[in-house]
Amino acid sequence: MIEELLVSATPFGVRTAAIAGGKVCAFNAESESAPSLLGNIYAAAEGRRGGAARFVAIAKEQNAFLQKSGGAEGEDNPMVQVTRAGWRGKAPRVSAEISLAGRYMVYFPLSAGAKVAQRIGDKAARGRLLTLAQGIAEDGGGVTIRSAAKDAADDAILAEARRHREKWAEISAKRAQSPAPALLASGPGLAERQMRDILPQVARIFTDDRDTLARLRAYAEEWTPEFTSRLELVGGALFERHDASGALAAALAPEVPLAGGGRLSIEPTRALTAIDVDSGVRGGAWASALSTACMEAAGAAAREIRLRNLAGLIVIDFPRLDAGDAGQALMAQMEARMRDDPVPHKVTGLSQSGLMEITRRRGEAPILDALTEALDGGYGGRRRRLDALAFDIAEAARLQVQAGARAVTLKVAPALAAFLGQDNSAADGAENTTLGAWLGIGVTVRSEPERGRENWEIEAA
Repeated sequence: MIEELLVSATPFGVRTAAIAGGKVCAFNAESESAPSLLGNIYAAAEGRRGGAARFVAIAKEQNAFLQKSGGAEGEDNPMVQVTRAGWRGKAPRVSAEISLAGRYMVYFPLSAGAKVAQRIGDKAARGRLLTLAQGIAEDGGGVTIRSAAKDAADDAILAEARRHREKWAEISAKRAQSPAPALLASGPGLAERQMRDILPQVARIFTDDRDTLARLRAYAEEWTPEFTSRLELVGGALFERHDASGALAAALAPEVPLAGGGRLSIEPTRALTAIDVDSGVRGGAWASALSTACMEAAGAAAREIRLRNLAGLIVIDFPRLDAGDAGQALMAQMEARMRDDPVPHKVTGLSQSGLMEITRRRGEAPILDALTEALDGGYGGRRRRLDALAFDIAEAARLQVQAGARAVTLKVAPALAAFLGQDNSAADGAENTTLGAWLGIGVTVRSEPERGRENWEIEAA
């Protein structure tokens, strides 16, 4: 059960934190300058072919990876949808199986058939919903009823189906008028995606931005009007709730200390994410202590995987456990701790050398990739992205305004000054219209060459 969803927004992006058991269990972030393409639908242009896959152009200088599938295989300009964002130098992945996701169903306009989510185990509910889905599918398209529809009224589900068909008609009409490559429909933003996928499990959604609140209310009124009352605007430092800011800083660190004296070392690569377990066990009742330490490490690793939104192939290097029973117990512990993870995943067996593999579906970018960038191809460490620094500055400036400031001066490094002044002038002392308009006060950006990239200051007047 998600107790709260925190949605912090500035002109430079959105960050979310899901709260369960009074602690942050998951972070996500999206930059305004590089928004996620997830869910976007395009009329694609022909691209490179080869092997079992091909590349298509979804924008003038944007290629995407399209697996061979169905009718799209022979089309020169297929309609495609982004199913996985590009990250770590890899192109976005797209599919020709278009889907429109709502609260109660996923509608597949180019497919056929009716399904009900496996999580709905009640036979009577499954039967009712399957009959409803079959009736919807008779008018064309495929339907998968989501678990959120278990207690929903038939009228609400049918109304959502009508909205999906209307949306598809708009997309089809636009495609007929748009030469490829062309964007036909944008997917919902990060905050909307988060709200869509966690309702009704979340008790409250808090945001610190009026425009974001308006968008969330509009989205809720369209798809789930009964949940508009769960949205609330708050002032102050939103991420200070449940020490979300401290948890975010820890989620960007490469090491995680364990209560028993060990640690996890988390290292992303282009191919996989490696998690090395240092048990901290030294001498004494070695076998028993090692098994206990590994069980603790498994629980911590499961939490960090979800917290950091690690995805793709994840390899955990545990100390070798000699006893077969101990290895099976470790597998059971990992599976149990991953059970509440809403992202589809699979835990595979523990090798003799202590390696455990987990595959987790890619969707939103890992929080490390969303807020930092690699240096020297990944061999020179990482640093905060300019848009992430601008977000931090905007948050700090907002607090100054709430405290009564009528103007602020930002003292920043030249690269950050240029980024902040991108909508008008990068000249020293230029008034920033983006941030200033958002805050409703005068904002002056002062470029100071001697400053480090992450060493910024705010002076309030």
